[in-house]
Amino acid sequence: MIAFASATLAQFTSPQLLVPCLQGDHRESVIAELSQCLAGAGWLEDAAMFTRSVLEHEAQAPAVFDGVAFPLAHPGALCRLAFAVGLARQPFPWGGPRSPRVRAVVLLAVPVAETSRQLPLILAFCKFLGDSTAFASLRASRTPAEMLAVLDRIRFQP
Repeated sequence: MIAFASATLAQFTSPQLLVPCLQGDHRESVIAELSQCLAGAGWLEDAAMFTRSVLEHEAQAPAVFDGVAFPLAHPGALCRLAFAVGLARQPFPWGGPRSPRVRAVVLLAVPVAETSRQLPLILAFCKFLGDSTAFASLRASRTPAEMLAVLDRIRFQP
């Protein structure tokens, strides 16, 4: 039997990628805002190109679970598997007026070489979302450092 080291969700992000109060209030602006965070932190080179790639993917396969959107993209020039998280002041429609409403967005940046690692990360988030106490702690966070501390408590097998 092979033993795998456990990881935490915090290992795939950084304080610069955690936004306790999103400025945007619709899918396009939030994806652009979180893409800028990824670029500003040095995780990708071209935020505009990444945003377009994410929006193209969302047009075909949006993923929303329990009020949380999981947009993603697989463009080149990504440093490593990472995510940015943004929390909304008020739930907003993820797409058109009849789209599901979201209160949090987890933007996944997935290098092509690491597509097999995205599923355990998404499953860890789903488990995290299922724990109403843990997710409430994230939603109550007022700073990126508080958000990171919550994410650091969520362990999983990558």
